[in-house]
Amino acid sequence: MIELTVFGATLTLALLAFRAAELHSVPECVRTRVRWLSAHVSVLLTLSATAMIIGIVGLAHTTGGSP
Repeated sequence: MIELTVFGATLTLALLAFRAAELHSVPECVRTRVRWLSAHVSVLLTLSATAMIIGIVGLAHTTGGSP
């Protein structure tokens, strides 16, 4: 579950940083990919946050909910 939590958190942070990027600041060769990601960032952000929450809940369940 630690892996899922780390994966979800990393992807969530990366997508939040990506949302702040401006299209004209990336090279021309990757603008098509950036446009695709921009169109789907909400779905990807939801999936990554869900993965992080599932990982955190799984960790809490594994430890019995105690700190």
